[in-house]
Amino acid sequence: MDFSSYYQSLSKMEFGMLALFIIYLVMDIYPPEIVASYIDTSLGMVGILLLTLYVFMNYNPVLGVVFLFVAYEIVRRSARVNNRVPMMMHTPSQAKKDAELAAMNPPLATSLEEEVVQQMAPVGKSSLISYTMSEYKPISTDIHNASAL
Repeated sequence: MDFSSYYQSLSKMEFGMLALFIIYLVMDIYPPEIVASYIDTSLGMVGILLLTLYVFMNYNPVLGVVFLFVAYEIVRRSARVNNRVPMMMHTPSQAKKDAELAAMNPPLATSLEEEVVQQMAPVGKSSLISYTMSEYKPISTDIHNASAL
């Protein structure tokens, strides 16, 4: 892959924009609080997305990919300026969730059905099975060419 063809296809304005984007990504530059308050809204994020699509459609694809990273950093840094922290920091751990659910669902006392089963059919303590002899003999009827299971 020849990178010199990409550099030659960039105009002076695109090359300047690429340089500014790379400087923004490398340096720890945060947007002013007034601008960050607008970017940190849902309308501001849609605007950043539309601007990213515009750069992809009207400029060099390399510039569009770099601007995609710049757009992500702008949104991330704007959230940090507004002291908004990621949602993951407020999500409780699984052990805490399990403890809360256990407190909401206390163990139930044995139900009537469980008591009857414990009294009527205790395993290993019931009487032996007795067989009854009967004169009834079952007879199979014609199965009409069906297969036997």
